[in-house]
Amino acid sequence: MLAELSRDEHELLARIAHRSFIDRRTQGEIASEFGMSRPKVQRLLDRARSAGVVEIHIDVPPGLDLDLESRLAETFHLTESVVSPSHPDAESQRGAVARNAARYLERSLRDGDVVAISHGRDTGAVPHYFHPAAPIDCVFASAMGGSSRIDVPTNPNEISQALAERCGGRAQSLYAPAHVQSPSVRRGLLQHEAVTQTLQMAAGADMALVGIGGTDDGCTMVRSGCLTIEEMGRLRSEGAVGDVLGNYVDVHGEHIKSPHSRRLIGLSIDQLRQIETVVAVVSGDEKPLSILGVLHAGIVDVLIVDERNAKAVLDMASNGGT
Repeated sequence: MLAELSRDEHELLARIAHRSFIDRRTQGEIASEFGMSRPKVQRLLDRARSAGVVEIHIDVPPGLDLDLESRLAETFHLTESVVSPSHPDAESQRGAVARNAARYLERSLRDGDVVAISHGRDTGAVPHYFHPAAPIDCVFASAMGGSSRIDVPTNPNEISQALAERCGGRAQSLYAPAHVQSPSVRRGLLQHEAVTQTLQMAAGADMALVGIGGTDDGCTMVRSGCLTIEEMGRLRSEGAVGDVLGNYVDVHGEHIKSPHSRRLIGLSIDQLRQIETVVAVVSGDEKPLSILGVLHAGIVDVLIVDERNAKAVLDMASNGGT
């Protein structure tokens, strides 16, 4: 491209670029010096890059694949994707993904924000790495009921409390189980002001931090006692590949409505779609199909994931989604 430039054009582009990138002059200052408009300065800077007068080199640390992140975001229309390098064991991998999620929260949260929080091992690992440099006056609201049958760090109330403690914010707990015995019990619980207040706060959140669950017999929904192995098997037979907040979808992102849905205490898929920024934190070798289905559902805006899952999801997408 440089060979296509005349001597005069090359000199002008070099001078404009030097003023901008080396001297750190503003476009307004450059425009005044050269007697041109600011839009023209911008066009000349763009021309300098495209012609090769300016070459930008980014020193990327080992393991960071920015091209993979860009392809993931572009393919699934995400506002951002963050991919952590692969690790040999599940816990190290979960920690790496959770660390990236914590960094995202630290740079994104502002005073007054409300963050809806889901259950799960991946979201439960985030508070360990969440250490904002300054207090953040925000609220973490449970977006789903909990369970006494799973470890404390995976319950929404405990995750919300841990995040709030680390930033000087506040936790809004949901004192209800994730699943109840019958639709009538659910209707009764939803008449309690304390339950509806938390769910309404979560539904109106500025951000949601969610996990993506699988459909294997060892997934969180089975371990928590929300679903039996037989119920999970029926969901798989209906095409379920993954869930967010207990809402199951197939590989195409279609919501699978099953009897258990009428016993769920938590935000719906439609409510999640109304939240401005839904951040999904996910790791685990069994998750590619689950991630693909949830991404196709159009719920997620920011995906924070490990490299193996990112590549697997892109491969499946390029092969027609299977």
